[in-house]
Amino acid sequence: AVVSTQSTGGWLLKWTNFIKGYRQRWFVLSDGLLSYYRSQAEMAHTCRGTINLAGASLESEDSCNFVISNGGAQVFHLRARSEVDRQRWITALELAKDRANKMRERVDDEEDFVVSPETTATALRQKLDHLNTCQNLVNQHGLALQQAISQIEDSAKLKSLMKDPVIAHLIKKTAEFRVASSSMIKACISAIISRAWRV
Repeated sequence: AVVSTQSTGGWLLKWTNFIKGYRQRWFVLSDGLLSYYRSQAEMAHTCRGTINLAGASLESEDSCNFVISNGGAQVFHLRARSEVDRQRWITALELAKDRANKMRERVDDEEDFVVSPETTATALRQKLDHLNTCQNLVNQHGLALQQAISQIEDSAKLKSLMKDPVIAHLIKKTAEFRVASSSMIKACISAIISRAWRV
């Protein structure tokens, strides 16, 4: 199997020591980490080693050999089956390294970003103003809807419609909607006010 920019695994020869030399290992590239195993079956229970590509260096030694190092603590001396295979691995590793570095920078930026109490209080006040506006709109439209229905109830010509179960159900649900929506918005306002006092 040969790795590409889309695949995650493949065979490479890894330098072990001067006695054993290069040994074939199954390598898996995932989430900015390059791990290796003696076989694909071994992936289920034993990882032989892993190197983090974030901040790592990749160097080609010749047409088939290349080295991955993360600053001296870990060094993988690897050999591909061909120059084409080596280049495919290098391309996939460079892309994974770039993504890992960007992810690390993003995490560092998030850790450095601190929201001040003043910013939080301002955001809460804006939310409170928005909820107050929503409450006024719900009350206005709900009241207008109930007044329209009351006019229908008072109309002698349309009183017969009140016996219609569909109309009666509509009137009931209209009143329930106005009460429920108003209560929901009041609860949201109370929660925001309570949060604001704690900031």
